[in-house]
Amino acid sequence: MADVLVQVVDEHDRPVNGATKDEIWKQGHWHRIVRIMVEDAQGRLLLQKRAPHKQPYPDRWDNSAAGHVDQNETYEAAARRELAEELGIERAELEPVDTFKSQKMYEWRKLNRFNKTFRVVVNPNEVHVDDPDIAEVRWMTIPDIRQLIAEHPDKVTDGLRDAIARYYTINST
Repeated sequence: MADVLVQVVDEHDRPVNGATKDEIWKQGHWHRIVRIMVEDAQGRLLLQKRAPHKQPYPDRWDNSAAGHVDQNETYEAAARRELAEELGIERAELEPVDTFKSQKMYEWRKLNRFNKTFRVVVNPNEVHVDDPDIAEVRWMTIPDIRQLIAEHPDKVTDGLRDAIARYYTINST
């Protein structure tokens, strides 16, 4: 099966074409990422731990769900797809909370991304993980996540670090 193409955009987040993940990482193309923060009624946040084989950032704690926006897909459609694929959440009210541009390197990968973060509040019983790319999920408080990031920065993804710093610092619960 051929790789699904990721939406490549210009420096102003306007769609240009599609490319594989390896192509965008090697060539440093700007592309789109969605990050979904799943909360429960008590304000706890669901984190997922990426499987040891998952690239980039293997075996690290990450946003509740996240992923690349496919070619010709909207941010919202990608967020809904990722929620369903990774956490089994089929129906949820997505609340857009942040959009930001980031440039990072991870190993050999050039991560030039437009990030759109969504927030979803669910009953924990709605979460059903059946994804080989997820090693574990855990509900955590925001202070506990901040402590994890501070004490073990090598055990979290840059996406989780960015989401907590950008949204949860300002809108702390």
